[in-house]
Amino acid sequence: MNIFQVIDSYQYDMESRYQEKSMLTNLFTEHKFIGWLGLFIVFFSIFAIFVFQFLEWESNDNNKS
Repeated sequence: MNIFQVIDSYQYDMESRYQEKSMLTNLFTEHKFIGWLGLFIVFFSIFAIFVFQFLEWESNDNNKS
């Protein structure tokens, strides 16, 4: 039973010192403007792709009629 207490205390010690270093998290916490600007650029790019694709489909449907 003693070995489990040693393993548990070692795991607890490792978890308490763990610090995640993510570039994406840093982008939103340290460089807020660049992070949000990038997020909006990605969102509006995907939105523009859907809009232009929909317009292309409608144009093809109108040409067939």
